[in-house]
Amino acid sequence: MRFAQRESIIPEINLIPMLNVMMGILAFFVMITMTLSKQKSLEVQLPQETGGQSEIQLSDLKNQFVVELDESGQASQDKQPIPNQELQTEIRQYLQENAEGNVFLKPDPKLSYEKMMQKLDLMRAAGGERVSLIIE
Repeated sequence: MRFAQRESIIPEINLIPMLNVMMGILAFFVMITMTLSKQKSLEVQLPQETGGQSEIQLSDLKNQFVVELDESGQASQDKQPIPNQELQTEIRQYLQENAEGNVFLKPDPKLSYEKMMQKLDLMRAAGGERVSLIIE
């Protein structure tokens, strides 16, 4: 008896259609990633100091805790520098003692928007919705 010998046929893998599908999937994920990761920015101009107008004295208004930020982002109250931890402690203490009191942040016009928002967020973590930004 003779058996028929089969030739071993090596299967071929056609790479072109597989690469087309892979490139399509890659393009899909790139497009989805680009649409989901868009950052929207808001351009805000802080007010510039004018010499002709009289400045409103915030000390004339009662029940207010005013924190000023200089050009470098250093917080101060009544011209005394305040570190971040001490600032949060003072805000909490002030708001507990003054039920109707408010806390205000007055930034320098030359201060970057990012630094100002970081300090405002830090203050809001201590004072919640009773912390506001002063814009002249």
